[in-house]
Amino acid sequence: MQQRFETSPGDRNRTDEHALPVYQDGHDLHPIIRHAALATPSDWVDAIVVSSSEDGTIELSPMDNARTVRCWHHADLSNMVPTGTPVALHNIYPVLAVGDEILSIRAL
Repeated sequence: MQQRFETSPGDRNRTDEHALPVYQDGHDLHPIIRHAALATPSDWVDAIVVSSSEDGTIELSPMDNARTVRCWHHADLSNMVPTGTPVALHNIYPVLAVGDEILSIRAL
């Protein structure tokens, strides 16, 4: 039985179809983390992208207070989340929602 893994935008460029996912913050999103984040809708906070860079660093301004949040994703998301993009940040799990995409992130 072949197991299928969800990938994030940066992982779609993998050339090795047998590559195993990397379930570390900022890399592949583990299905259990995805499910847990979706099962806790009250723990999402709306935010605006302040900046994003090619090295995967994203700076966010959450709407719940004045703090700035810096996070990282292994892929260059600067085209996906340019400055001013509305996103949602989860307060418990290291995930960021951009439209219908849910990405694993690492807090910096």
